[in-house]
Amino acid sequence: MQKEFIGIAAHELRNPIQPILGLAEIVKSKIKDAKQYESLDIIIRNAKRLKRLTEDILDVTRIESQSLDLKKIFRRYWIRVVYLQKYCRGSWRQDRR
Repeated sequence: MQKEFIGIAAHELRNPIQPILGLAEIVKSKIKDAKQYESLDIIIRNAKRLKRLTEDILDVTRIESQSLDLKKIFRRYWIRVVYLQKYCRGSWRQDRR
């Protein structure tokens, strides 16, 4: 019962995250004010963090239910490693604009 609740809660959290990210990106692309731009950066960064967290929770529930697709998991973490490498090299700022 607890595992089912966690899986359902993660799905329910994940559903509103994508529209928040999408709309924040659209607004961010249209504003000129630096303070608003920075605020939207914070919103987007934290929404992405929440999205990753819910994906991780869903991965755990899939592992427990033995319905995990390892190829998808590997690809997601590989993308995170590439992003982290860009971040460490400082090139992530150039990619974002």
